[in-house]
Amino acid sequence: MSGISGVNRGSGREVGFLKDASTAVKVSSDLFFTQMKWAIWFVGIVFVVSLVIPRFVTDVDHIHFLAFIFQPTKIFMLVIGILSCFAFLGYYVGNGITRKDYFIGTVVGAGGVVIGIMAIASVLQGVLLLVGMVTTYVPNTSHGDVLGTESVWLVPFVGYSLSGLAYFVAGWLISIGFYRYGGIGGAISIISAIIYVGLTDMGWERGSSLQFFGFIQIPLPDLSLPFAMVTTVVLLVVGLWVIRRLTKRVPIKIE
Repeated sequence: MSGISGVNRGSGREVGFLKDASTAVKVSSDLFFTQMKWAIWFVGIVFVVSLVIPRFVTDVDHIHFLAFIFQPTKIFMLVIGILSCFAFLGYYVGNGITRKDYFIGTVVGAGGVVIGIMAIASVLQGVLLLVGMVTTYVPNTSHGDVLGTESVWLVPFVGYSLSGLAYFVAGWLISIGFYRYGGIGGAISIISAIIYVGLTDMGWERGSSLQFFGFIQIPLPDLSLPFAMVTTVVLLVVGLWVIRRLTKRVPIKIE
């Protein structure tokens, strides 16, 4: 009987684990497809802007679309990170989803969105290259001074994805600060998020400086790309750990 009991207990744990994994996958896919709809509109608008601006501003040249969309993607990911608590936390937990599954689903969904944005941008850049082969249009393949690398695809793709995900984490940190602690906590979370993205930008904004409020400028050191990638991954782990701690037992606001 004890052996049978042990098997039953083990089977119960296995079923529970599979149920949790299935729930997290459903949340991940739901968030991914919801936010990816926004992302498709976002990429389309930025793509049109990238084609139009050089025609009206003579001192602006065509640049690689991955490089062009880099800065807008950070803002986009910051915004959906801010929406993550106010738009989704109460909805999922209020419908019986655990905070853990919400957390996992949000992380995986955001990672899929930023990778999706970079993938679409890469395809669009490839289309521009094909157009340049049969017309007089000459698309630029240079990434300028954003990364200072000779790699045209892989390194920018990875770097931009990591940076975009870091901005999502910063937005998520802001939203959970306001959601859980109100105005004072939100203000502290904004300051924390500014410091957080400042640290992540050190390796990617090569040869530039951070600007706050239009008049505060902090020069950034010229760090190597491998160091920037490792630093960003570490900061992502730390940021997600903090958010997990803050969301683990956060009271849900019923609208």
